[in-house]
Amino acid sequence: MRFRWRRWTLRRMRLPGRALGRWLVVVCGLGVLVVALAGAAGPFERTREFREVSACEQGAGGCFDAEKGSIVARRTYTTTSTHTDANGSTTTTTTVHHEVTWQRADGSRRARDVPSSFYAAAPEGQEAVLQLWRGEVVGVKVMGAAAWFLPESGSSLRWWSYLAHLGVGVLLWGLLFGWWDGFFMLAFRLFCWMFLSVVPVGFVTHGLAYGFATGSGLVFEILTGAFFALVAGAMLVSTLNDW
Repeated sequence: MRFRWRRWTLRRMRLPGRALGRWLVVVCGLGVLVVALAGAAGPFERTREFREVSACEQGAGGCFDAEKGSIVARRTYTTTSTHTDANGSTTTTTTVHHEVTWQRADGSRRARDVPSSFYAAAPEGQEAVLQLWRGEVVGVKVMGAAAWFLPESGSSLRWWSYLAHLGVGVLLWGLLFGWWDGFFMLAFRLFCWMFLSVVPVGFVTHGLAYGFATGSGLVFEILTGAFFALVAGAMLVSTLNDW
């Protein structure tokens, strides 16, 4: 009886600490979410303003400011990413990138990744027309091809959205689970959770800036997002066997 009473007493002593830890996680997640939403407000409004100009450009044309420039360099390069699932299986993916560098009238240069079709139509020395919005290059046109980029407000909105997604994840972990099983599992779950947001956030921010795809393009984007969400979701759920 004495031994059982001690065990029950120890359990009672542990429970408040564990509950306090979970509530700290909840508060932390809520704080990150609030900061992210507050930070995203300004970029969201500016991206909506950009959308009005891009819609005008797609309809009538000539709605962005234009500046003459030139393609001064280009290259291809590869990146390799390695993913390890909860069972320890490793998958390596290699991606080929196409990059061009343009030069503005003031001599400044900027390198950006572009679609392969634009890369093929933009050799070094090719004249280009730079599309400007509030002094920022948001598009490059050459003979027969064009490449468009998110404005800085759209990029900021995307990063704030990732932070908001992280805050939601921390909040849900504190409310629903809250156990601790090591740094590796923490990092792996964090990777899976954030991977869930990559395609949806990219889809939404690009749609807010340039409009959402329709027809087969929309179906392809939805299927792509669903595929990556299922993969990341399955990896995440596989780590919750103790729940």
